[in-house]
Amino acid sequence: MRNKWMMSLCCGAAMLACVPSAAQQNVQPEPMQTGKYQPTWESLAAYECPDWFRDAKFGIWAHWGPQCEPESGDWYARHMYYPGHWQYDVHVKKYGNPKDFGFKDVINEWKAEEWQPDSLVRFYKSVGARYFMALGNHHDNMDLWDSKYQPWNSVNMGPKRDVVGEWAKACKKYGLPLGVSIHASHAWTWMEGSQDFDGKLTKADGKGKWWEGYDPQDLYEQRHERSKDSKNVGAIHSQWAWGNGASQPSEDFKTKVYNRTLDVVNRYHPDVLYFDDTVLPFYPISDEGVRILAHMYNTSLKENKGKMRAVVTGKILEDKHKEAMVWDVERGIPDRPQEKAWQTCTCLGNWHYERSVYDRNGYKPASQVV
Repeated sequence: MRNKWMMSLCCGAAMLACVPSAAQQNVQPEPMQTGKYQPTWESLAAYECPDWFRDAKFGIWAHWGPQCEPESGDWYARHMYYPGHWQYDVHVKKYGNPKDFGFKDVINEWKAEEWQPDSLVRFYKSVGARYFMALGNHHDNMDLWDSKYQPWNSVNMGPKRDVVGEWAKACKKYGLPLGVSIHASHAWTWMEGSQDFDGKLTKADGKGKWWEGYDPQDLYEQRHERSKDSKNVGAIHSQWAWGNGASQPSEDFKTKVYNRTLDVVNRYHPDVLYFDDTVLPFYPISDEGVRILAHMYNTSLKENKGKMRAVVTGKILEDKHKEAMVWDVERGIPDRPQEKAWQTCTCLGNWHYERSVYDRNGYKPASQVV
């Protein structure tokens, strides 16, 4: 039996025209690629993980986006809206009150002046990586590519570069399979703390500001009542699977996340899709996830002359899910040998760059990760 695991490196360096609002009613879904696989667990159970992934053993992940700009660790875009949390204090000291300088403005600060994807990917391959994972979007809801469905993207603002596209170009040059991680489904509840600050701003509020012409609601997605106990910064953990009082996402929001994911698949042809979800986006309350899965697999067969190269990972899988996709165990390993391929993801410091970890020489050495 061949087991699979993947290491993640957090590459969060501090240096690192107006478009119409996407917040329209009755958003129409992107066409799903048809073929062998139907969007049902029964049909998807025919999937077999490709040998290239089972044999790869080691990948590197640049978990890098605008939340690295403050140099203050993971989940910054959520915690900066909760007074009493240390990241809120960091934000106030560095930028001011989140009512006046919110996460949308942190995005504007992130310029990525010293980012060199070609040399980084070349380096990753030289140290043994056999595939590379790029952050496509996080729960902060900003797309890091030339996104067709999210105006708040890295081409329109921030670095004004196609981050995923440049990673993809470098991967192709150096012969590394490309992965993209998608986390945006949870922005709906994850950003609820912003409602107490700048999270209810609309396009009309941007007149004369750097974000004039953009709708903050495309980023924050806070046109809804808050989840139960959402004033508690930790309540999100018990609501991750869309239960325990979580505010339920709208049809438009679910379709937009679905469309954005198909967009990144169709544009950049990744071999791996990583979902930071229990099973898949919006599982078990909706079927966007299995439709993405069918699209990914059918697209892979079409683009590779009938040969499957695609891998899709999810978390907290039941046995039926493990027949259809690959199990990811965050910062851990299964408690027993697995017949099916799996991976683990971990980070050398924090999931988003935290300068204090670097300053205290807190990065994990390779021996600890292995």
